[in-house]
Amino acid sequence: MTWLLLLLIPMTAAAAPQLPLSLQQSIVEAHRSLLAAGWHPAPDQQPSPDERHWSAVTLDSLSSCSGTGEGFCCFDYRRDGQTLSVVTVPSRPGEASVGRVTRWW
Repeated sequence: MTWLLLLLIPMTAAAAPQLPLSLQQSIVEAHRSLLAAGWHPAPDQQPSPDERHWSAVTLDSLSSCSGTGEGFCCFDYRRDGQTLSVVTVPSRPGEASVGRVTRWW
C-alpha cells in the first residue's frame, strides 16, 4: 500500500501549478514575474490613500495594508478563474517601504 502512495505523490506535485514567487522577494519583482506568467491584478477592494502610502508602491494589485503591527499588505491576482493573494511585510519595519513577500495562497 505504501508503494501506491509513493506513486501518487509525484503526480500530485506535478499537478500543482508552480508560482514565480519566493520568500523575501520584493513585491515589485513578484508582480513582474506574475504578470509574465499570465496573472492579472484583481484587488478585492480599493486601498485607501493611507494604505497606498504604507505599501510604498503604485501596483494596481494592492488590496489593503495594515497600518499597525507587522504592516502586512495584500496584493491580489487572478488567472484562468484562479485567485492568488500575496502578502508582504515592509522592507523597513515601522516605515512605509516596498514590501517583501512573506506568504501567498
